[in-house]
Amino acid sequence: MRLETIDRIRAFNRYYVRAIGLLENTVVKSGFTLTEAHIINEVNATPNTTATEINKKLKLDEGYLSRVIKKLISNSLLTKSRSATDKRAYVINLTEKGRAEYQKLDSRSTELVASNISNLDNKETVELANLMDRIQFLLEKNTSLEKDVIS
Repeated sequence: MRLETIDRIRAFNRYYVRAIGLLENTVVKSGFTLTEAHIINEVNATPNTTATEINKKLKLDEGYLSRVIKKLISNSLLTKSRSATDKRAYVINLTEKGRAEYQKLDSRSTELVASNISNLDNKETVELANLMDRIQFLLEKNTSLEKDVIS
């Protein structure tokens, strides 16, 4: 692979991180870090999930994930209870407060994307979404893609 191509990919990564506000301390001015927001999203998408299942998707350091989950529990956003089917496991769910925070995160994220694409017409919006689908497909094919890649 040519270094010029790698430089272009890294430049896009830097641009996109800025465009979606990931350099800010919190996600969509929510008070949540990116990791916290992703965990809330995963728990919303998969009720009765476990830390192991969350980690399969997010690929975080287990100790860090545990600390963030404890923080979200102490802030009354998540609950953790023993699994009815496997007494060794704990299931994690959103509390009512957690579901409300998820809804706010989801709405703000939708608003941010809508704002970022507001200058595009419908054809360009569809083209952009198709190109993003293609990027995701190509990157998911690369099983050696590491979580710690720095742009």
